[in-house]
Amino acid sequence: MKNSGNTIKVAGALLLGAAVGATLGVLFAPDKGSKTRQKIADNAKKMSKNAKNKFQDQIESLKKKANKEVDELRKQADRTEKKVEEKMTGLKNNIENKIGNVVDAAKA
Repeated sequence: MKNSGNTIKVAGALLLGAAVGATLGVLFAPDKGSKTRQKIADNAKKMSKNAKNKFQDQIESLKKKANKEVDELRKQADRTEKKVEEKMTGLKNNIENKIGNVVDAAKA
């Protein structure tokens, strides 16, 4: 999970850098103020949409990883349950055999 946190930090830093660069580029472009503001607003919307998509992708990736881990834990629990059941059956049979031996010995 530590790598996912670093990935998110790097992605955030890249998005922030791109946003600052795009904003500075638009501010220094020789356009009218209203056109510049519109470009800034458009770029902000695009960057927001891109950031949202990237974070959604990260969330989906983390969900998939979590689901895989849950599935593996369930498989391990099933295997453990089967082993315990086998042990219990073996112990039960062993006890029944010993009781049978004691009963046979008592009859003799």
